[in-house]
Amino acid sequence: RDLYGSSYILSFLAWAVCRAAKQQGHTVISPALINVTQGMPNQIIIDGIFEQAEAKPAFNEAWGCIVYTCRQWIEDELSDTYRKDDYCWHRDWGLWAKHAWEFFAANGSDIPTARRRLNDCKQSRAWTGINWTGESSTLSGADAIAWPKLGYNNPRKTSYQDQKHGIETFYKTLSKRLGEAFIDPDEELSVPEVIKRMVTHEEVAKAVLKTFKARSHTELTQKEEVQLLQIANELNPRSFKDLNRLKQKDRKPDQPTEPKYWTGWFLGDGDNAGKYLKRHSTPEVLTAFSAQMREWGSAIRDPEQSYLPGQGRMVYAGGDDFLGVLYERDAQLQSEICWQWLSQFNKDFWRGRTLQARSASFKYKANKPKPITASVGFVWAAPNVPQRDVLQHCHAAEQSAKRGGRDRIAFRILFNGGNHLEWVCPWWVLEDEYIDISKNQLGLAKPQAWTHFYNDAAALEGRHAFGANQDGPIDVAKALFQVYFGEASPVLDEAHWWNRYDANERLEFSGILGDATRFAIADPDHPDYGKPLAENRFVRKAINTWVINLAKAGFQLTRPVRSSQPAAA
Repeated sequence: RDLYGSSYILSFLAWAVCRAAKQQGHTVISPALINVTQGMPNQIIIDGIFEQAEAKPAFNEAWGCIVYTCRQWIEDELSDTYRKDDYCWHRDWGLWAKHAWEFFAANGSDIPTARRRLNDCKQSRAWTGINWTGESSTLSGADAIAWPKLGYNNPRKTSYQDQKHGIETFYKTLSKRLGEAFIDPDEELSVPEVIKRMVTHEEVAKAVLKTFKARSHTELTQKEEVQLLQIANELNPRSFKDLNRLKQKDRKPDQPTEPKYWTGWFLGDGDNAGKYLKRHSTPEVLTAFSAQMREWGSAIRDPEQSYLPGQGRMVYAGGDDFLGVLYERDAQLQSEICWQWLSQFNKDFWRGRTLQARSASFKYKANKPKPITASVGFVWAAPNVPQRDVLQHCHAAEQSAKRGGRDRIAFRILFNGGNHLEWVCPWWVLEDEYIDISKNQLGLAKPQAWTHFYNDAAALEGRHAFGANQDGPIDVAKALFQVYFGEASPVLDEAHWWNRYDANERLEFSGILGDATRFAIADPDHPDYGKPLAENRFVRKAINTWVINLAKAGFQLTRPVRSSQPAAA
């Protein structure tokens, strides 16, 4: 809900700017296919002289509508519990209405010039920070908790215990009115965190729409109204009932203990979209690229699609950004199914072959090969890991795929205690079935082979066969890999270690170690300075670690998983 709310708010504000530009006769080049719930970019390109003095008021008006509506809704709905005199938070909400965002605008004779001037504007920031008083929010850790006495600072009349009791009472009351699917009674949120949750509620979304129409003095089309209210339908709590997990403290005595399941979460992003747009900065290319990515996002979010394993659903897809969850209703989805599906994700879904039927009506064809590659982080999460931690690990896994060279996937297994293990791999290694252990030379069945591979890697690691710090010679790692994946496998050949780029710096081939520049040694006093990369201890360690982590991750992702019996770290 936090992710949806954040995306929706940013999209709503971008939509307001685009709408104001169109009303003045300008053409919006990017984003194409304006749709608020699909996610709008935070950079807008407009054909025409649309000055900041015209754009920023539209932006501020939209944000002001959201802030005012959320605050007013709380005060109206909780009027039987709190009097108007009980609220001391108006100044703080007003500060958030005025100082929550940075807004930049620039003009140029062409798109590259406008972009360059925009970046110049961003170098001299003039944002006003708010100096808060009071307790810290449990989520942000920086902003004061939103409750009626926010801003009231009289230590003679208010004790810490009074504040704590007042905050607890307020969030229990607000949670009961909104529903625990929106705010947990035990949470303590800042003003923007409360807003992110509230805008996903149907009543609040309708109130925001009503306020916007009244303040802008204009009527919206039926399509616009549907888009602005669609978030409430998509986040209807009933639509997420399959992922609900009852808290044990809330379980009634006659209720059985609810089974706990491992779930899979994947987060992805297009690679170097900014570089691509800099190289191709004509209005036609920008519009076509924006439309293609947004059509692709719309296609994979179609709830009628059955391409996800089990009861999986795409949580969010806004152009080249996407987040999904893989699970089974009332059963344990096996991790190997997720492994197999993700192995073909790049070929079938990013390149779009599976979406051909759905995309037949799209102008720019969502199934057309993308001009950029994708990096994905996948987290196989144990049942007791808090969702907030799962999402943080999703971001970390995606960044591992980016740092590893892009155009690849990072598999991360997250255990209940917070420990994790990770393996990063280019898409082609999985697509071409180079990691098909069923073809091992030992004649072992697939599950047995992974167990043997895992045990062998652990034994060799324990005996320092890869070096004391895994930076020894790579002969052992290569021999171990060939035993289980074939002597003819080219994966660990030096020719496949590094990324290769064309004259325009476009990625032509994704090496298993990514960019060679990551391992360059600039210190002349380093013992490996000037040596060939194959002799570089950091490269040797990367190869050895890649094989060791493959054994660990493959073992965990291919072993049968039972509900309430998570694999041990």
